[in-house]
Amino acid sequence: MIQALIVEDEDNSKDILTALINKYCHQVEVLDCASDANEAVEKIELHKPDLVFLDIELPYGNAFDILSKLKEINFHIVFTTAYDEYVMKAIKVGAADYLLKPIDYLELAEAVEKIEKKIAERKIHLNMEQFMATFPKQLQTNNLALPTMEGYSFIKLDEIIRIAAEGNYCKIYCINKQTYTITRQIHDIENKLPQGAFCRIHNSHIVNMNHVKEYVKGRGGYVVMIDGSNVDVSNRRKDQFLGRFS
Repeated sequence: MIQALIVEDEDNSKDILTALINKYCHQVEVLDCASDANEAVEKIELHKPDLVFLDIELPYGNAFDILSKLKEINFHIVFTTAYDEYVMKAIKVGAADYLLKPIDYLELAEAVEKIEKKIAERKIHLNMEQFMATFPKQLQTNNLALPTMEGYSFIKLDEIIRIAAEGNYCKIYCINKQTYTITRQIHDIENKLPQGAFCRIHNSHIVNMNHVKEYVKGRGGYVVMIDGSNVDVSNRRKDQFLGRFS
């Protein structure tokens, strides 16, 4: 269950939202409600909800005042408001969604489903960290564990050609032409790889040194991998990379 808190100063709006959640979002449990900014801060810190439905204009402050007073924001936010002027500001604070009143039940259900997926992905990553911390060291050395919705996929390290960063995601390219996309940053993966076989040659790229076919000179230069892909070597990492061959 997704544990939620409603922050809303109008009783009618609060009752309507609660009713919509109970009818169309069965995966959500409403823990409590707050009717002003001060009460919202207290109840968020008390309940530590997964999700907060947050009205923007409130007594004693607004939604952004609430967020600025919290020590950490480790919950998903869905703004519920009659005004659309705060959309860009909502995006900047990482809101999961922005629902205009009167709230459409379909938009509400869609927002909750999106958050449900994000929570599930986060749990998978946490489970993987715990799993890998206790996994046999020998198996960690020979394989890279990737989280899936069903469990974990294990890729043999010698089958990995290169790893490319794409924002908060990474793509892993293998010798069997299969690619994997995972929601992990490249430095997290780098920490799991043996330094002898892999080298970070660019902020956005790690290569398997055993699968480097050619190096072409330049300011930083670039490498040609066995799959024919070209990967830039950053000028800052050039000496480190070439030093691996000396």
